[in-house]
Amino acid sequence: MASKARRDPSMMASGDDRDEMKEPEWMVKKREYEQRMARAKNAKLRTLCTICSAKAKLPCPCGTAQYCTVACQRIDWRDRGHRTACKKIRDDRAAEAARMEAPTPPKEVVYGPAPRSHADEVRARIAAEHEAARVRREANPEPEPESARFGSRCPVCFEDWDVNAGNVLRTCCCRKICRSCTVKVGIGPCPLCRVPHPKDDAEQLAQLRRHVENEVPEAIARLGRAYCNGDFGLVKSSKKAARLYKRAVELESMDATMRLGHMYEHGYGVEQDAKKADELYRVAADRGVALAQNGYMKFLENNGRKEEAFRYNMMAAQQGHAESEHLMGLRYWLGLGTERSSQESTRWHVRAAAKGYKDAIDSMKEKEHQYTWATQLHDENDHVGAFRQFKLSADQGFALAVFAVGTYYEEGLGGVDLDIDEAKRWYARSDTEAAKSALAALEDKGKSKVSLRRRRRRRAAQAAKRGGAA
Repeated sequence: MASKARRDPSMMASGDDRDEMKEPEWMVKKREYEQRMARAKNAKLRTLCTICSAKAKLPCPCGTAQYCTVACQRIDWRDRGHRTACKKIRDDRAAEAARMEAPTPPKEVVYGPAPRSHADEVRARIAAEHEAARVRREANPEPEPESARFGSRCPVCFEDWDVNAGNVLRTCCCRKICRSCTVKVGIGPCPLCRVPHPKDDAEQLAQLRRHVENEVPEAIARLGRAYCNGDFGLVKSSKKAARLYKRAVELESMDATMRLGHMYEHGYGVEQDAKKADELYRVAADRGVALAQNGYMKFLENNGRKEEAFRYNMMAAQQGHAESEHLMGLRYWLGLGTERSSQESTRWHVRAAAKGYKDAIDSMKEKEHQYTWATQLHDENDHVGAFRQFKLSADQGFALAVFAVGTYYEEGLGGVDLDIDEAKRWYARSDTEAAKSALAALEDKGKSKVSLRRRRRRRAAQAAKRGGAA
């Protein structure tokens, strides 16, 4: 109750009550008297000796002590160490007085731009960082997304689009997600707009047509593909698909551009026109679409433009497109549009096989099978047949086979003449540690005459043995 009474506004003191609650006058006079007595006491102490409290006659130079006789001063200075304290106090006072009497230096006059402040330094550093970032972006430009609506990443898992797996268009909100996210979502609601999964093809087609009416290019292209493949229960119609693709191309849909180019190339639903197909393929390929680059490469290859086909094949392969990587391996193997290189062929085949591309895996198995057969022939002392199989496998870029061919040239086996220079060339083509060691040994030795005579004697013995057997 007491706390409520204290907080009650009706019981709070008014202005007159506060005046009456001030300190009484007698207490104010008492405090003033005590202060006056304290000042008098301090003044009296300054007249007494610091050591014996007798009447002081000798003031200390520092002004903080006084003495009655020299004996008391000697006690304070020598025994109590006041000499050092007195000197320090006097030095501090003299320095302060010198600073006070010293003339004030004139204000420095700065001509030209004002000195840089900390804020200016921070702004300069930020500007330098932005400039460095701009240079990095220009040196390594980010590939332009196929569509500004979708960007370059999946909106669910934020992973870059996989050029091999593709993506799936959600008909509810007309946005794409990657296939892995599609599998995880299953028949659940859309992870982007939370709309329930459509019950049947009719509902899915109705959602898609609603976006088509709103002139969404991706929806128009998807409906064209539905007419082309007969999806959602639609009757296949290449002509309707071509008309829809043309609408989407006008809205800058790269998927529709690529597919319409394919239709013009083969004459599906439109009159066959190679020139129009070339234009459409090139537009989509130059926008960095890997599928379009791969399709344009095949179109150029069929028209005999091998060098240009090689360039677009390389562009698609550098984006990680598995089929393009396998075709790059074949191009380096056969020398289509470029010089033959077994090492580059193997490198591209390995990249495509790592992504699970079947044709690339079969190519690698074929090379390995030829090498295994060659080793079996070598163990059976059929050096001529072994060398033939080693050579076939080496021509396809199998590193161990390349090393084996170099060994045959170094030893003069398999019906070939001993040729150290040729052995060095084959060793240099192989990237195995054994080949590197063999090449280093040949270069260090310099093929001394003794070693060369030994190999000549061995070759002569082999020739004599073959002549005797005959």
